[in-house]
Amino acid sequence: MVFDNAIKYYLKIMSRSILGLDIRNDAVSAVLLNHSLKGNSIEAHIHVPVSGKDMEEGIRAALKIIVEKLDITHAVCIASFPSDRISFRNLSVPFKEQNKIRQMLPFELEPTLPFPIDDLLIDFMTVKLSDHTDLITAAVEKSAIQSYLETLASFHIDPEIVTPSGFSTVLSLVRLSDLSKNTLIVDIDNQKSTIFAIASGQISLVRSLPIETSVSPRAELLCANIQRTISAFEEMSGFNFKPDEIRVTGCGLNDLGLDQSMPRMLGIPVRRVDLLHDTGIPLKERPSSWEPVQMDNAFALALLKTEGIQGLNFRRGPFAAKQTWAEQKKSIIKTGVLAFLVLILAFFHIILDNHFMETKLNRLNHQMNDILRNAFSDVKKIVDPLQQMRIKIQDSNKFAVIPGEPDKNIRNIDILNHISRLIPDQTDVELTGIVIGKESAVISGTTDTFNSVDDMKNRLEQNEFFKKVTISSANIDRSGNRVNFKLKIDL
Repeated sequence: MVFDNAIKYYLKIMSRSILGLDIRNDAVSAVLLNHSLKGNSIEAHIHVPVSGKDMEEGIRAALKIIVEKLDITHAVCIASFPSDRISFRNLSVPFKEQNKIRQMLPFELEPTLPFPIDDLLIDFMTVKLSDHTDLITAAVEKSAIQSYLETLASFHIDPEIVTPSGFSTVLSLVRLSDLSKNTLIVDIDNQKSTIFAIASGQISLVRSLPIETSVSPRAELLCANIQRTISAFEEMSGFNFKPDEIRVTGCGLNDLGLDQSMPRMLGIPVRRVDLLHDTGIPLKERPSSWEPVQMDNAFALALLKTEGIQGLNFRRGPFAAKQTWAEQKKSIIKTGVLAFLVLILAFFHIILDNHFMETKLNRLNHQMNDILRNAFSDVKKIVDPLQQMRIKIQDSNKFAVIPGEPDKNIRNIDILNHISRLIPDQTDVELTGIVIGKESAVISGTTDTFNSVDDMKNRLEQNEFFKKVTISSANIDRSGNRVNFKLKIDL
């Protein structure tokens, strides 16, 4: 019972809640994932559309609903930042060292960006390593990140990671699903789309593009943007990029038939993303009322933490996540409780081992006492049964041994053994008496002929322990059919 309770408490303190918070211009989605040694489970999820002309106020209203309906008090938060407010670029540099890349990025990106480089926060991701290092860079205004973090902080949310929206879904598909090596993934919102080009199994290009408001031109514009993106990628990379399929996701799919018209316009198979199905992440049960196009990006943000997936993160530099003393205190308390439980279990283990050892020792001592009493009934007081047994056996051996030459003492049982072994089974003999003395032994009995008496004498003389064998007497018995004999054996 103690062990079961300790194990249950250990599993409880080792579990943690992870909040995937996907913030878009037109909606906020949240998934609360419980991650423990027993597995993953989605504790709660919610999708809140952003209404009104003031996007910031709409996001605040959505966050208010989320914190009221979800218990995120002790959850680790992984959040997204709208991709349409991020500038993505591809670069190739002649070295691989991370610190050198960070030092030169501002100088390489400054001519290509519409903002002063000092006002931007930059992160990058390595695409592949060869003679040159290919990079995908992401730059965002520091003021936008600061305002974003302040908004979250007003709801007591301090994200550990802030990454571009849609990026976590693509990383999860690349790392955890059976995704084709050459694929386009399109994250579609109501007013914008983000296109990710996957080449040779790596994220190789990211572009965020607007979508017009009318339905028919919107589908045509999206497909035209995809074709231009493919052409630009082929020109930039220098190889013919032919995606095997297009995977689409995003809440913009709820109101539009884009994924229905895209295969006809592009001539490429199109399939919706279902992250729970595509990644095969084990869950205790699939949550009810789950809409993949609404919840997948938030779920993928939580997977970044549970699966250890690395990507872009704007929590760096002046915005680096700082672990509070409260979080440190919680971890220290967990570690201390766990160490205390381990010590308690070890203590109980030692006590139980000693108890079982003492019980076994007492049982063996009782058995030894019983054996000594049964073998030597004259023993009245037992102090050291093993030593007393040894002494009694030695005394018995002294009485069972016939003294002769010091190095040739023969026990009675040995004499009988030699006689039995030396007289063959086929000999017709019946022994009627054996008298063993200190220096000799006399065997008496009957046999069929005098020759048998001579044969027994000769055979017994062959034994090295018998000095001499003499026929003391040999006579025909009254019936005339048997010979009575006596053999004397000098020891």
